[in-house]
Amino acid sequence: MADTPKAAIPREEGFEPPKISENKYVLWGAIIILVIIMIVPAANDFWNTYFVDPIMADSKGEAGAKYNTYNTIFYGLVFFLMFMLVHEILEKWKIEIDERFVIYAAPLVILGGVSRVLEDADLFEPPIQYLFISPLIYGIITLYALAVIGLGKWLSKSDLPSLTKGQGLVALAIGGYGLWWYFVPGDWIHLSSWSLIVLAAAALTAEYYRAAPLRDPAMFFAITTTLLLILTALTLAQGKVTHGDILGTSLLIALMLTFMVWFASGVFLNVRLNTLYLLLYFGHFFDGAATFLGIEEYGYIEKHVVPTATIDYVGTAAIMLPLKFLVVTGVILAIEYEESKEEQKEMINLLLLFLLTLGLAPGVRDVLRIMFGT
Repeated sequence: MADTPKAAIPREEGFEPPKISENKYVLWGAIIILVIIMIVPAANDFWNTYFVDPIMADSKGEAGAKYNTYNTIFYGLVFFLMFMLVHEILEKWKIEIDERFVIYAAPLVILGGVSRVLEDADLFEPPIQYLFISPLIYGIITLYALAVIGLGKWLSKSDLPSLTKGQGLVALAIGGYGLWWYFVPGDWIHLSSWSLIVLAAAALTAEYYRAAPLRDPAMFFAITTTLLLILTALTLAQGKVTHGDILGTSLLIALMLTFMVWFASGVFLNVRLNTLYLLLYFGHFFDGAATFLGIEEYGYIEKHVVPTATIDYVGTAAIMLPLKFLVVTGVILAIEYEESKEEQKEMINLLLLFLLTLGLAPGVRDVLRIMFGT
C-alpha cells in the first residue's frame, strides 16, 4: 500500500546538487509554514483537517484514517528531503551504501512494519502512540537508524578494548529496555527474557564474528536492528492469531511472482536482475498481495489515494499486483537507462532501500495486522 515512487533524476557532469543540510531556504521555508499554521486560522483548520485529524483517527482506528491528496503530496516532499539528508549524512560518515548495506538494512524495514502493528495492538499510550503511526513512524525509524549507524561509526574509531565496548553495549541494551519495560504500559516480554536474549546474541556474535561488528558500522547496524526486531516480534507474538493463513499466502504470492519476473527476464530478455531489484519486486509484491487479500478476503480498506482510485475504477483489489509490477519495472528501467548510474551507484542503492521501505514495511504491517486481528 505504498505511494508511486519516482526514479532518480539525471545529474549533469560536474554538477553537484545543493546539500539539504546546508540549504537555508529549506529551514526558513519550514519556519514560515509553521508560523502561518499557528497564526492564520484558515491555515490552522486546513492543517488539522488534512494532516492532524487523519493521524488522530488512525490512532483510534476510526474511519477517517485515510490519506488525502494534500498530505500525500506533502509526505512525498518530506520523503525526498529525508532521502537527500540521509544520503548526505552517510556520505559524510563515509558509510559505503552498497548492495551489502541495503541487505543489512532489510531488518530495519521489517521492524518498521512490526512496530506499527504494536501500535495497532494498543501497546502504546499517547503521546508515544502518535509517533508509531504512519508517516511519523518512518521518521522515527530513520532517526533510530542514523543513531545506531552513528554509534557504530564511533565504536569503529574508538580505542577502547573490544571487551569494554561489548560490556557497555550489553548493559545499554538491557538497562535501556529495563526502563522502557518499567515505565511504558503494555504487554511487553519480561525483562529477564530480554536479558537472556541479549546475552545469547552477544555470545553468538563474539563466537562467529569476534569483534568485527565493532569495526564495521553496517554490520553493527544489522545485528542491533535484528535484535530489536526479535524483541518486537516476540512481544507481538503474545497476541492471539486470528487469521494465520494470511502470512503464508502473501509470502507464496510474492515469491511466485518474483520468481516469474526473474525467470521471464532471463529467458525472454536475456537479462539477469540483480539482488536489489529482485528484493524490490518481492517487497512490493508482498505489499500488493496483502492489499489484495486484505480487501477481498478480510474486509479491510485501502488508505492511499492512488491505489484507492485505481481499485475503485477497476472494481477489484487484484489490480494491485500488476500495478506493483508496472511501478517497480518503471523504476528499474529508469535507473538502467540513467547514463550516470555508475557515478551515482550509492545514491541509487539508497533510493532502492527507500523504495523497498514503501512496499515491504506497509506490507508487513498489513499482513500482521490481519493475522492478529488488530
